[in-house]
Amino acid sequence: MDLDAADFDFSDAELDDLPAHALQHLEARAVRATQHHAHSQRALAAAPESDYGLDDGDEVVNLDDDDAAAPRYTPPRQPYDYARPGDEQSGAHVADDMDVDEQPRRSQADATQLLSRIKKLEQVRAREKKAADDLKSKLQTKVGEADTLRRRHEADARKYERQLADQQQQHGSELARMRAEIERLRREKEQAHTDSMFRQHDAREAGMAQRSRRAIPMPIPSRPRAADPAATSPAGTPRRAQKSRGPLGDGFDDDDVLMASPSKARDRPKTATPRQAGKRKRQVADQSPIPLPALQLSEPRSKPTDRESERGLGATIDVALLQFFREHDQRYSLLHQLLSQPSSNGQDRILEALWQHAFPTQPSKKLSSIVYDELASATATDVHELALQLCNVFIDLWKQCLGEKYYAPLSLVLDALHFILNCEPAETAVQAAPRAIPLIVTTVDLVSAPIISAARLGGKAIASLYSPTQRDIAARIDVLDCLELLYLLATSCVSTSPEAVLSFWQRIPSGFTLMLLNKEYPQPQIALVLRILGTSALPASLGPIAAEDESQANIEDALISRLTNIFTELPKKIPDPAREDVHTATATEAEVWELRLLVLKVLTQVSVWKYGCDRLAQNRLCIGRLIKHLDYSLNTLYRQPLSPTQPQKIESVNTTMKLVHHIATSTPGFDIKSKLINTLGGQHAYLVALTRLAFSEGLLLEAGIEDAVVDMAHSILDEGLSIEEGEAFGMVFSSGSSI
Repeated sequence: MDLDAADFDFSDAELDDLPAHALQHLEARAVRATQHHAHSQRALAAAPESDYGLDDGDEVVNLDDDDAAAPRYTPPRQPYDYARPGDEQSGAHVADDMDVDEQPRRSQADATQLLSRIKKLEQVRAREKKAADDLKSKLQTKVGEADTLRRRHEADARKYERQLADQQQQHGSELARMRAEIERLRREKEQAHTDSMFRQHDAREAGMAQRSRRAIPMPIPSRPRAADPAATSPAGTPRRAQKSRGPLGDGFDDDDVLMASPSKARDRPKTATPRQAGKRKRQVADQSPIPLPALQLSEPRSKPTDRESERGLGATIDVALLQFFREHDQRYSLLHQLLSQPSSNGQDRILEALWQHAFPTQPSKKLSSIVYDELASATATDVHELALQLCNVFIDLWKQCLGEKYYAPLSLVLDALHFILNCEPAETAVQAAPRAIPLIVTTVDLVSAPIISAARLGGKAIASLYSPTQRDIAARIDVLDCLELLYLLATSCVSTSPEAVLSFWQRIPSGFTLMLLNKEYPQPQIALVLRILGTSALPASLGPIAAEDESQANIEDALISRLTNIFTELPKKIPDPAREDVHTATATEAEVWELRLLVLKVLTQVSVWKYGCDRLAQNRLCIGRLIKHLDYSLNTLYRQPLSPTQPQKIESVNTTMKLVHHIATSTPGFDIKSKLINTLGGQHAYLVALTRLAFSEGLLLEAGIEDAVVDMAHSILDEGLSIEEGEAFGMVFSSGSSI
């Protein structure tokens, strides 16, 4: 031991000062520290992080650890006896260590509390599992209902497509039949008119022949006596009549001569008739079957009149030639009708009224002379070619009027074009459209462009709108007449071919229709522009066709937004600052409803094509404005019950709902609620209008709402409402709350 102590230098005097139990205490402390560290590491590794918020300030107990189930044994603290004096300083640091280690440890959690907490957690887990099972059951029910509704919707969609195809086919066949009937009636009318003209000509000829026969009547023969043998003898001398001698005494019957002679015999002196043996009386058989002219005993007092000359010439017309013209050529009929066609002023014929006008650059030549010169040089082989040449003549006059800013004869030019194109088939209008459309657009702009400038700028623009120069232009140019001619060209292209329609809308500027749909224009003009737009629906476009530097999608979106904006606008006229006009609507309530129905019809025509339906579905404002218009139409049924516009309101409800349902069901992945964000009040109008319509029973104020429309509202609501929401809205709009 001494050797070892010397080797390890344990001979320090400080070791002698340690208490008797110090070594034992240190060994026990080292063992406890090792066990505590191992147990802590095992507990941390085995216990997961708590999900129930017990980590802050609470102790985690690992229930799987057997050592943690019972309180850990803590060796009793063994007090130290530092009774020896002088040991305070030498063993002070040891005593401090012992005091720190011998602090009382925090007690473990109570097992009863842990079991209670475990039971609560298990109950929460059971409730959540039950809720999850309930949700799973509801989800399966919803999936089944959705599948049923989807199959029903697909069946309804197929049925609707079949009905739509049948209706389109029926409409096409009916339209073709009506056009054929109109063409047949037109030909019959022309034929009847031509026959009437020839009958009148024949009647005039017959009348002239009768007058000629009355002027030179045939002498009435006298029956010869059978008992007189000298009457048949050529050598015998005629006997003297038993009656008294006539005033002439020339051997002939005086009655015959008096009837044919143009002069009065009584006024002439009596002359003796030479008597010769071989002279015989003229027999009846010697008369010519052709009426002879009157016997002239002297020179005629005057020359034949012009009327008599015309009668003589008329008798030489070849009847076969007239018959040929009547059966095989209608050019004469067209020219005759044009010459006799009255102008729109109701006072003069068109060509007669053109005689009153002349271009400022050619004041000596009348417009009627220009037309006559063109007709004289025309070389048309049939009536259709002649009609097209006539259209080009008047179009040239129109173009020169615009070039020289001479607008007075434009109404007469439009009258002539309307008449010619109404008498001709649609092909003639299609051929005249390329030259006529730019002139129509330019002419309308002369009146319409200042209105838009005044509406946007005000001030000087309004003063310019009502200046004397602009007033004169507006008085001489009839915008409605120009738009009617444009509508005639558009419908003619529709009845001809899709290529003709495409060519028509390629010549319409993109801003032209947008300008004419503003509320500052009169209601008749807006209505006519809407009818023209109804012809623009094509398989790959709608509205005007974009030029090379324009975007077709932007033009179509602007047009759709402009159309749907009419649902909330009223046509208003810009007041004249020189007068005390008020800014009031220029259209009645009935006209406004008719105007909005026209908008719905245009949008419906556009939605027939797949392209047009997609464009309506993609527009950011279209669906929301349609829903709000549906809500407005339903509200007016109750605010103004049984008003004179009730039929228009009911038709508006039916048409709007059909259009919304068609767009929603024909567009894959369409979400109607997402289209209501950009419309103020769109979500509210969607819920109220569709629910009110879905629960409508078609009683007094709702009479006329179709059952199919009610079903459409139901189907759209089923897609966007839960069962609880549907029941809640159903309680609001129950049968007891509707009239």
